[in-house]
Amino acid sequence: MVSGVLAQREPEVVRGDIEQVDRWHPAIRVLFRFGFVVIGVGMAGVWLQHTLLRTSGVSQEVVSEVGKWTALHPITDWIGTHLFDVPIDYTVTGSGDTAAKWVSVFTLVLVAVPVTAIWSVLDRRRPNYARLYEWFRLLLRISLVSALLLYGMIKVLPTQMSFNLERLVEPFGDMSPMAVLWAQSSLSEPYEMALGAAEVVAALLLILPMTAGLGSVLAVIVAMQVLLMNLAFDVPVKLFALQLFLYATVLAAPDIIRIVRAMLGQAVEARTSTPLLPTPRGNRILLAAQALIGVWLLCATTVEAYDGWHTYGNARPKSPLYGIWNVTEFSVAGEQVPALVDFSESPASGMPSVTERFRRIIFDIPQGMTMQRLDDSLVSFPARIDTDQHTITLSKDTAHQWKLATFSYVQPQSDRLILEGTLGGKPVRMQLDQVDLAQYPAVSRGFHWVQATPYFR
Repeated sequence: MVSGVLAQREPEVVRGDIEQVDRWHPAIRVLFRFGFVVIGVGMAGVWLQHTLLRTSGVSQEVVSEVGKWTALHPITDWIGTHLFDVPIDYTVTGSGDTAAKWVSVFTLVLVAVPVTAIWSVLDRRRPNYARLYEWFRLLLRISLVSALLLYGMIKVLPTQMSFNLERLVEPFGDMSPMAVLWAQSSLSEPYEMALGAAEVVAALLLILPMTAGLGSVLAVIVAMQVLLMNLAFDVPVKLFALQLFLYATVLAAPDIIRIVRAMLGQAVEARTSTPLLPTPRGNRILLAAQALIGVWLLCATTVEAYDGWHTYGNARPKSPLYGIWNVTEFSVAGEQVPALVDFSESPASGMPSVTERFRRIIFDIPQGMTMQRLDDSLVSFPARIDTDQHTITLSKDTAHQWKLATFSYVQPQSDRLILEGTLGGKPVRMQLDQVDLAQYPAVSRGFHWVQATPYFR
């Protein structure tokens, strides 16, 4: 009985002895303190805080205000103005690479220097940070779980790269690199879902310590692929993708080293770690807490992704006039305007400008309409389509307080529309013929196991 108790307590005593005896090199201790402040508290901790606030139902205004202060708001403002001569704007724009983001990281690094120096002086006698290192890894792990679940679920439920009809008629050369990436990814739901599944699987493996090693290695591969795409296609989430890759690399480094040693035929012992808490009961409770946080994040991100999938993802509602429509007839004040316009003609000749004659009209989402001009450029407007009154209202704003045009429409055939109304103060009549989407190989080609020759049209 006594020997059994001693056997159970022995690993804890050994770990405690190791923690007391094992002395880290002074430079390693300083580097750890700096990394803990910058990567742990300033990056991963801030991200996790924002995630928990957002998933707890806190308003976006509050989350944004907290984000402003966690970006070291007063110091960042001063540095942006006096060192870089750039205005710091914390407005959420959808970009993670704004000047405010980059300057705030620079500020964080600057602030971490004196913090590390003070910490090093006050805590200079501590031999190592074995236990704090494990807490540091836990913080990185949960932050990485939340990010991978968020970005993974909006791909598993295709939302991040949603399919837009206008991409079928927009000239390839007019697209930005990011638009090209989004368009090619959205054309294949299985591909987008597979990208998301890899992120979700890595996140699920990272939740519990016993599978975290495998999850961290998979996370490195996933994060590297995301970072590469963001860099190669100019996606404005480079800074955050770099941070995720850094988290995954720190977590996976010990296991990657062990994998390499095993592949070289060297003996590899089981990796040991210092327990996060001094008692077995405390560690069991902490393990249960990690599982609960993982379940919470999984449920929260699934709900967010599901709502987004049905709001602006591939499961979103379609316009009642859904389709691409060629403008086959166009008249202004009763005068027919040809589809081909000589752009060298001066405006004085009476020929309408390119903005007045449209080549195509695209109805995709219920609350919008896109027009393609004769020069193939696209312009979109908030639109309200009343199927009872058979009217279409175009406006400058989504509340339709500033109206641009009002049309009535009739549909004599399923593939034909006739629009009459006013545009730019002039009476306009248009006849639209619907395009068969099957004529676009991007959506109609499908999948083939057997092909006589490459289909490279």
